[in-house]
Amino acid sequence: MHILLIDDSSSTRSLLRTLINSGQAVRHEISEAASGEESLQKVASGEINLPDLIIMDINMGGMSGYELCREFRQQYGTVSDVVPYIIIVTANEGVDVINEALDSGANDYMAKPVNVKVLHVRLRVAERLLAQARADGSPAPKGTSVPAPILAEAGHADNVDVSPFPVAPVDHTRESLIGLAIDQADCPIAMIDVDEDPAACKISYANIAMTDSSQYEYTELMGKSLAELEAWTPEFLKMTLGYINRGAILSHVPLWSKTRQQVPVHLSFYPIHLDDGSIKQYLVIHHF
Repeated sequence: MHILLIDDSSSTRSLLRTLINSGQAVRHEISEAASGEESLQKVASGEINLPDLIIMDINMGGMSGYELCREFRQQYGTVSDVVPYIIIVTANEGVDVINEALDSGANDYMAKPVNVKVLHVRLRVAERLLAQARADGSPAPKGTSVPAPILAEAGHADNVDVSPFPVAPVDHTRESLIGLAIDQADCPIAMIDVDEDPAACKISYANIAMTDSSQYEYTELMGKSLAELEAWTPEFLKMTLGYINRGAILSHVPLWSKTRQQVPVHLSFYPIHLDDGSIKQYLVIHHF
């Protein structure tokens, strides 16, 4: 990803630059700006390309992080609310501060001092959401290069007509936070399609823990059968389909697998109801 760091402290920018690529196999391209005004000038002049991800301090001299979020959304917002992806950094984790940042157009936040492990998780979440947004048709910023595993199924839409991004409504912010919580949960979580072929249990989403527990990259997991991946026994699959066909919840049932499990695993299946009442997907949560 191309990441733009915006902070009026050169030492903070230097620290973030070091932490971002610390221990990473794929290094991110990093640009810097010492103020909101400088960042907008550099992007507008073409000195730097519009980044995939922006990490900015909320309290800076001159333009504040809130104002800067709104400016980036108004000037460079796309049909997706995650392109570019914005993370604000703040020493104040008060609810009002975080809500104002999210309402201004930020996607996520980090507390000061920045923890390197938390930072890397945030970056992985951003990469995934950016990939999903572009797969849905949102264009990548000009001149960016996103790792192939992330965008294996995501077509760049350079000719898509874009419009300024409005301030996100509260309900949308809530949905984004829920999505982040699921993506960052410690337990493996997958979403399977049950509309056309329930027995296939095809994976349409996997959180970070689910991806890490498999031998596949995220995009490689998509479309694979969860039943085959985890070697469900015919009896377990039959029982599960019985609940899925009724649109029922199946909670905390021991996994019966054809392979020996290192630790006991329980699965919970939750139907996802659409507005019309139909069920096309199930959320599958793994408990250890």
